[in-house]
Amino acid sequence: MTEPTPRQVLYGLVAAGFHFVVLALIVGAGVTGVVSVSWTVAMATLWLAIVVWSALNWRRTIPVLISAMGLFLFWAVATLVVAGS
Repeated sequence: MTEPTPRQVLYGLVAAGFHFVVLALIVGAGVTGVVSVSWTVAMATLWLAIVVWSALNWRRTIPVLISAMGLFLFWAVATLVVAGS
């Protein structure tokens, strides 16, 4: 296996940062009661699946970054919809 490039390491760290932010948002929304427990569990399960996939594929920078940012956007929009219902 070859050494990772600096770009791969940087993008992996950026994606990890997005994942930690999304985890904090999922937990925060659940703890404060903005969303239901079932929504929190569903989002945490989706988050975990994407984190595991990202960890196994961290050298594939574009798909990993798209999945991290996509999860953030999906969480934001879907949580606004769920909280408004």
